[in-house]
Amino acid sequence: MPQTKIRARFARSAVVRARIAAYVVRRLGPALSIMAAYTVVASFLVRWDVVRHGAAVGDFGATVYAIYTQLFFEPTDPLPATTLARAVFFVTPIFGAVLVGEGIVKVGGELLDTERRHALWVRIMTSAMKDHVVVCGLGHVGYRVLEELRALGEDAVGIDREASDFVKTLQAEGVPVIVGDARRDELLAETGIARAKAVVCATNDDLANLEIALDAKRMNPKIRVIMRMFDQRLAAKVGGALELDQSFSTSALSAPVIALSARLAGVKSAYRIDDRPRVVCELPALAAWHGTTVGALEAKLDVRVLRLSRARVYERATPDRKIGADDTLVVDADAEELSRLCS
Repeated sequence: MPQTKIRARFARSAVVRARIAAYVVRRLGPALSIMAAYTVVASFLVRWDVVRHGAAVGDFGATVYAIYTQLFFEPTDPLPATTLARAVFFVTPIFGAVLVGEGIVKVGGELLDTERRHALWVRIMTSAMKDHVVVCGLGHVGYRVLEELRALGEDAVGIDREASDFVKTLQAEGVPVIVGDARRDELLAETGIARAKAVVCATNDDLANLEIALDAKRMNPKIRVIMRMFDQRLAAKVGGALELDQSFSTSALSAPVIALSARLAGVKSAYRIDDRPRVVCELPALAAWHGTTVGALEAKLDVRVLRLSRARVYERATPDRKIGADDTLVVDADAEELSRLCS
């Protein structure tokens, strides 16, 4: 993983911790403010009541500390002799119990309950993300897309309507995943869509993908939109009409790979350029290539050598590297030309 991405993750980790602390303080803020105000007022009342009865009283800081410890059931001063001061000392622990209980209900409930704690963690994580990828729909396609993004070192957030096995697996691996309908603006906003660099619409519903794509563009006009559609003809029309960055059909993507796998061994992927099929393929060096340099082979054929390996140890394909009989090549080639060479 690039050092810049590692540093970015460390920085985001620090931001997440700071935001968790800020969240706790914000949730407890009202109770802490009331506690501080009560401590000051109660201290004035106790001092006033003691002084008006002619009793000696220490400095103000000591009185504040005495009331503060009373709030947490750890009294440091003896019970005063005057009526009002005694009342304050009796009431203070009860008041403290109420405030502590409120804090436990507000913060403890979210931190102790597994689902609420996870939802809080996801909100804080996504609020700290920038230039990440949002994957909507975590079925077979969406799950694998998100796994590939993670393998590439990209930050990603997932959203799916149901807590499927894929969702649970990602959550267990520490991936921020929101369970809910991505067509709801508030849930899509929770993914940090306004700061994301790309959104992948990969649900199994063409209309849902289209709606999510439009919402994403509305919330973030600069976002890159990649949309899955089962109807490839509709995908091409929609992609052009709405100026989406990429629309694709999984069947259209997989069909060339399956078809070419029937003709060639070692097919890794396939695609089309100018309506001609090209293939990324791993194959043993053909006899006609032995002793030829990579540069000479590429100059002669419509082939680009991506990697060479010997005993499964891969190396870069430099132009002056000679191809040996024991070599295995990973090539990007015109499918028709490669088929003729291998036949």
